[in-house]
Amino acid sequence: MIKNYLKITYRNLKRNKIYVLINTLGMGIAMACCLTAYLLIAYNLEFDDHFNEESVDHVVKTVHHYQYADGEADQDLTAPIMLGPEAASDIPAILRFTRFTNQWGILSSGDRAFEENLRFADISFFRMFKMELQRGSFQSFENNNGLLLSDEAAKKYFADEDPIGKIVKVEFNNKTYETVVGGVLEKLPLNISFNIDVLLPMKMYIEGNEIGTDEWDHSVSVLFQLSNIDQLPSVEQTLQRYISRKSNEKSELKTISYELLPFRDLVINGEVNKSDLRLPIPYMALTIFSVLGFIILLIACFNLTNTTIALTARRMKEIGLRKVVGSSRTQIIGQYLFEMAVTIALAIAAGVLLAQIIVPEFAAMWQLRYGLNDLNSLNLVIALIALLVVAVVLAGIYPAMLNSKSKPIVLLKGSKKINGTNPFTRLLLVLQFALSIIVLIAGTIFTLNADYQKDISFGYRKDRLINVSVQDEQVYNRYKNAIADNPDIAGIAGAENHISPYSAYEITAKFNDDPAFKTLLYRVGAGYFEVVGLEMINGRGFTQDSRTDSETAIIVNENFVANHRLIDPIDMQLFYHDQPYRIVGVVSNHLDGLKQHDSEEHVYMLASPDQYKKMVIGTGTDDVVRIQHEMEAEWRKLFPDQPFLSTLQEEVIYMEANAYNHNLKRIFFFLTVLGCLLSVSGIYALASLNIQKRTKEIGVRKVLGATIAHIMVLLNKEFAFIMALAMVAGGAGGFFITQALLGDLYAQHIEVGWVPVICSCLLLFIIGLSASSGIILRVAVANPRETLRDE
Repeated sequence: MIKNYLKITYRNLKRNKIYVLINTLGMGIAMACCLTAYLLIAYNLEFDDHFNEESVDHVVKTVHHYQYADGEADQDLTAPIMLGPEAASDIPAILRFTRFTNQWGILSSGDRAFEENLRFADISFFRMFKMELQRGSFQSFENNNGLLLSDEAAKKYFADEDPIGKIVKVEFNNKTYETVVGGVLEKLPLNISFNIDVLLPMKMYIEGNEIGTDEWDHSVSVLFQLSNIDQLPSVEQTLQRYISRKSNEKSELKTISYELLPFRDLVINGEVNKSDLRLPIPYMALTIFSVLGFIILLIACFNLTNTTIALTARRMKEIGLRKVVGSSRTQIIGQYLFEMAVTIALAIAAGVLLAQIIVPEFAAMWQLRYGLNDLNSLNLVIALIALLVVAVVLAGIYPAMLNSKSKPIVLLKGSKKINGTNPFTRLLLVLQFALSIIVLIAGTIFTLNADYQKDISFGYRKDRLINVSVQDEQVYNRYKNAIADNPDIAGIAGAENHISPYSAYEITAKFNDDPAFKTLLYRVGAGYFEVVGLEMINGRGFTQDSRTDSETAIIVNENFVANHRLIDPIDMQLFYHDQPYRIVGVVSNHLDGLKQHDSEEHVYMLASPDQYKKMVIGTGTDDVVRIQHEMEAEWRKLFPDQPFLSTLQEEVIYMEANAYNHNLKRIFFFLTVLGCLLSVSGIYALASLNIQKRTKEIGVRKVLGATIAHIMVLLNKEFAFIMALAMVAGGAGGFFITQALLGDLYAQHIEVGWVPVICSCLLLFIIGLSASSGIILRVAVANPRETLRDE
């Protein structure tokens, strides 16, 4: 039977080469898109598969549940840094522990210096998590006097030299250490919990941050290895004895509980407030790209269904004859599904080839160093088989059922008629174009949104600010003195944290005995407001070197005054960590970034020069790039062994938004073009069949005097109605879906208007109607004598 299926499939595919080519290419691109979406799904599905289950099945990670002073609860995938050693010494069921954390610092070797996100772990780390070395050994790391590098980091600092035994300088938290390279780690997959470029002993982190043995307010990721995983509930219960431990009684966080999770249990990005472990991709991103992949798969399947139905008329007698010689309806259905499976299998092969181009482009867009070669081969094969089955069912079940139900006598007499369209094929065509309209609207709106966001006022001079990272007060003062005479520099100020997305500290404060509330804090130097361009609305700014201002003064913005309904805020007391601060001034509002609402409030405290981490430079001209280059040259003269870490303020603000807008716009327009091509081929096939059934009717009408325009209108009515329905469904869907997506990504975004929606709908309407009109016109201008003399 399989042999017969193959023979018939081969003959049918050979007879309809053009349709097979169109469908294979269209479905192949759809499969490549689905593989791209699967890449993200597999990232989470195979997360931490690098560690086999036996090696980590007794390892658990700690979740810290806590409550802010205002009563709001939250959770971190971190715990107090001293919880690990104390619990391990007190609880017999814990075999060992390790802590893992990170801190930005500078790593240098010779004339090569770069800012790195340094990782720190206890020496027990490699006893709990099996990793191999390309070169070197773990001995120096376990002796607390060496570091380990990734292969990429080793090449960055030492090129082709052997790095083992080389001395490197590590600087963080105003401390400097010299340490030796002990080994180079094997290449690790991206989807594991530990993101390691440079790994240093935890002892160095504790010394560098001056953490005492009684420190319980400093948190890192804490992992335990249990003697038996079944003891997890009892160990978790025992951990609750440490709830009351804290080193700062004024801490605004109150520990509620500690929870232990098996190491392989996924904690998704967004489910916890903080984690020093790498987390899987958020569900929102998975949902967006999975839905987009499924949309394009649906369009391709609907197109394949429509073209298969359009070709049915050519096979009526073949099906009748096969029924006469004994084929059952089940066998006919099987033949159709088998043919569909072969077509889709060819499309999957084409999709895998196309994915070699599409997937790297997609990964590069999102700076995702993860590709098809990183996927588990067995999981990939299972996913491809699942795609094959889903596509065969979606595209093949209706044509198979439709073409197998007629009686053989009806088929052989030729009295069975296949209409050019029927309600089901019309519905499929509506859905095809509606989905294409939705992605076109999304692409158009994201393009407009990018332009809209560039014109938003952030409340300060974002286009004339340059930021430079400084390591300590000495570096700040030396560099400030060196560039102060530059005539293009209008002002210089220091700050511990500077205006940008995610940089403000979230704190809990209150007025006297009123309920506590959350607000956002910036610690800035004197003169900061003048440099960035924030206007002093009321009161005064900070006074340089004023101990009183440093210890008790606070400045708030206009939103703070409005949100708390303050009539006269000057000299009012605000309590933070139970310490009173006096409001001395009110400044104008600003936006931290595009995810911040207009009503966001901020407070400012005076930072001392030894707390500065940022130097903020205001320029007197818009040519900030040139000035930044001049500043870099001056930095190289003063600090030749330190990297110049500088950003333009506009780059900081728009970096994330530009990536979202640009990448989503490209994806939506790509899907629009693909959806249009597939939908047009579907409407072309149905129009061809429709005209084939009405050829003689057209001839008769022309003999009786019908004009070409009349015939065009008559035959296009049905397709115009289909396109009108697609406009309504796709327009409404595109409007609400794009509005929801923008709202989820940004607080500051363009409102979706009906003009771009209507324009997108009209464009697709014209494209669809042009496709049907092209083939109708060809018949409408034909000589009726040619169509009527056939019989």
